[in-house]
Amino acid sequence: MLSTGRRANGELQALVRAAARATTDECILAPCAHSRPTARLRGEPMPATRAVWWLATGEDPGHRQVLHTCHRGDDGCINVRHLYLGDHVQNMRDMTEAERQARGEENGNAELTERDVREIRRLAAAGAASQRALARRYGVSQGTISQIVTVKTWKHVVD
Repeated sequence: MLSTGRRANGELQALVRAAARATTDECILAPCAHSRPTARLRGEPMPATRAVWWLATGEDPGHRQVLHTCHRGDDGCINVRHLYLGDHVQNMRDMTEAERQARGEENGNAELTERDVREIRRLAAAGAASQRALARRYGVSQGTISQIVTVKTWKHVVD
C-alpha cells in the first residue's frame, strides 16, 4: 500500500501512482513543503521518486539513487519518464552540470563574498599584498587565497 503521511489517501498518493504510469514528457510536480516529497511504500517512508520508480518497474532501487534527466528533482518532479538509476558520483556530476550546487556566497560555509574575492585577486595581481597577508586580512588560510588567485575556486567570479 502506498501512503503519504497526513495525506494517506489524498492528492500525493494519486499523483505518485499516476506518475508511475506517465505518458507525458512534461514534468509532474508533486506538492511538497520543502524540496522533495516523501511517500510511504510497503510501510517504508522514502522519497516519492523512489516510490514512483518501484511502482513503475517493480524494482527496488536498493543502494542506487533515483536521478532526474530534467534536473527538476528539487522542484518535486516525479515523472517516471524523467527518472533513471545512478550512483552518488553521477548525482553530483548531474548537479554540477545543471549548475544546481550552492556556490560562492550561496554556500552556507562561505567565509568570503564575491566582493572579497575580486579584491583579493586585484591585490594579488598588483603585488600589493602577499597571499599570507591576504589570508590574515580576510581570516582564511593561505591555501584558500592561493586557490582564489589561481581561479581553482570561485571560478564563477569574473572581473
